[in-house]
Amino acid sequence: MPDRNKDVAQQLLPGARAPVLNSALLTRVHALNRDYVDLLLAEHRAAATSSVIETLPVKVLAALEGLSREALALLTATPFALWSLRFDDLQSWGRILDSPLGPATLGERSGTPLEVRHRAQPDEPFEARYGRQVVMPMRTAFCEIALFFVWHTVASNRVAARVLFAVPDNVAAMLIRVPLWRLKRISIDFPGLLMPRWPNNPAFWPDLARFAAAGDHSRLTTTRLLGTQLLASELDGTLPLALRRQSRMRLR
Repeated sequence: MPDRNKDVAQQLLPGARAPVLNSALLTRVHALNRDYVDLLLAEHRAAATSSVIETLPVKVLAALEGLSREALALLTATPFALWSLRFDDLQSWGRILDSPLGPATLGERSGTPLEVRHRAQPDEPFEARYGRQVVMPMRTAFCEIALFFVWHTVASNRVAARVLFAVPDNVAAMLIRVPLWRLKRISIDFPGLLMPRWPNNPAFWPDLARFAAAGDHSRLTTTRLLGTQLLASELDGTLPLALRRQSRMRLR
C-alpha cells in the first residue's frame, strides 16, 4: 500500500513526500465510501432525486443494488473518495464560505432538524447511523460527517486532502478558517453539493460495479488507476503552472 500511495501522491502533486495516505486514513475513506453507496441506493429506492441532487445512471444503480457486501467492500476500497462536495467549483465554494448564511443555487434547504444516534455502532444499519428513515435528513447527516472529515484532513494533512477529495489550496485555506458550527450549517443548507465522483464517465462506475461483482482484483486495480487519472485531471486546473506541466509529463 505505501508504494501505491506514493505513486498516487507523486502523480497528483509532483514533489510531494509520500506516503501521505496512511492505513487509518484510508480505512475511514473506505467506510465513508460504503456509506455513500448506501445513501445512493436509499435515495434510488425512495425516488428522492431532484434537479439539485446528482446521482448515477439507473443501470449503474441497479448493478450496485445487486452486489453482495463483500463485493461492495471491494468496490469502495479506492484510494480516494467516491463522493464529491464539488471542491473544484472554486467560485461556488468561495461564495458559500464568504457569504452570509443561507442556501444558494447549488443546493436546496432541507429544513428538517437531524437527530443523530451518538451510540450507534458501525455494524448497525445505515439508517441507524445516519438518522431516521427519511432520505433528505440522511443526506444532510452524511454531508455533515463528510465535511467535518474533509475539514480535519485539510487541517492535519493538506496534501492528503488534495489526493482524497481534490480540495484546492485556496478552498482549503478558507475552509480551515470557518467556525465549526458553520460546517454544520453548510451541510444543512447545501445538500445538493454532494454528488458521486465522475457520474457521467462511461467507464468508471460501470467497471467498478462489474469487476467488484466478479471479484476481479486486477481489473479493479486498473479502474482505480482510472480514478486517479480523473482526479489528476480534476486537480490540474488548480495547480500552479510549473507543477501543472510536471504533472502532465508524469501522467503520459
